[in-house]
Amino acid sequence: MDRPKFYDRVRDDLFNGKLSQAQVEGMEAILNFWEAPPIAPTGEFKVNWEIRSLGWLAYMLATTYHETAHTMQPIDEYGGEKYFQKYDNFPELGNNQPGDGARFHGRGYVQLTGRTNYTGMTPVVRQFYPDCPDLTLDPDAVKNPNFAAVIMFYGMFVGSFTGRALKHYIGDPEREQEVDFYNARKIINGLDRAEAIAGYAVKFNAALESASAKSKLLAPSI
Repeated sequence: MDRPKFYDRVRDDLFNGKLSQAQVEGMEAILNFWEAPPIAPTGEFKVNWEIRSLGWLAYMLATTYHETAHTMQPIDEYGGEKYFQKYDNFPELGNNQPGDGARFHGRGYVQLTGRTNYTGMTPVVRQFYPDCPDLTLDPDAVKNPNFAAVIMFYGMFVGSFTGRALKHYIGDPEREQEVDFYNARKIINGLDRAEAIAGYAVKFNAALESASAKSKLLAPSI
C-alpha cells in the first residue's frame, strides 16, 4: 500500500485537511496488523482472515473513526465512576463485583466493555503480543494501540461482540458480492449511527483503493 497516498486522501476527505501524529500512529497500528500481524492468525480467526476483503479494513477504520471521536487512538468511554456504577451488577457483561462497571468501562478502538470481554480477550491478544498483561488486572492496557487493534480485528472478524461478523455484510465487489456498510454496524452496536459510519467507510475504502491496497484473498459469497 502507498501509505502517503492513503494519508493524503483521508486527510482531505475525513480530517478537514489536517492529520496529527497521534491520528497517523493510531491508523498505523491498524494498517500494520492488516498487512503483517506478528504471527499468523489461527483457528476461527484464521478462517476469517483468509477470506477478508478490502471493505473489511475500510469498515474497521470507519468504526475506529466514529468510536474514538476521530482521534484514531484507543480511548476511554465517556463518563465518571458514578455513571458506571449502574453496570456493577450486570450479568450480561460478567460484572459481578463492586466497581466492575467503572473498572471494565469501554476502552479501545471499539470500546471493549465488561469483565467477561476483558477476560476473554487476554489470551487472544497474548497470541500476538505475549507481553500483554491480564486485562482484568490491568484494564488500561486495552488502550495500547497494538492490543486494541488485535481486539478490534478479532471481535469484528469472528463476531465475538454481538454474534455478527464482517463476513455477514461485506463481500468483494469485484466478484459482484454485496457490500453493506450500513447494516455492518450490527457487528458493534445495532444500527446506532449506521448511516454516518457507512459514509465514513465509503471514504476510507476510496482512500485504500487509491493507495493500491489489496485484499489478501477474495471473500466468498455472503
